Amino acid sequence: MVWDAFRLAELQEQFDTVLDSGLFHVFDDDSRQRYVEQLAIVVRPGGRYLMCCFSDRQPGDWGPRRVRQDEIHAAFGEGWRIESIVAAQFEINLDPPVAQAWLSTITRL
Repeated sequence: MVWDAFRLAELQEQFDTVLDSGLFHVFDDDSRQRYVEQLAIVVRPGGRYLMCCFSDRQPGDWGPRRVRQDEIHAAFGEGWRIESIVAAQFEINLDPPVAQAWLSTITRL
């Protein structure tokens, strides 16, 4: 299924786990807030949101917007608990073949 991340409520479903591999980092600040509001509707209380996003640890200026840990904390404030944010990597089709990422586990309260 392909769906609009800003219209998740229209699914009229709730999930125990939502996986995000490379979506969060493409949004500007306002769009991030809209996205998190939609996630809050579809992730059950006690459910998990697992996110892998482009990291500010990535050198250079190519690629998507870099995300800092404090931005993740700011986006997932009230109604969420950040369980962990750990360094990870995306495999990419460029040289070098990896990009620095943050892998976050976030629980809906």
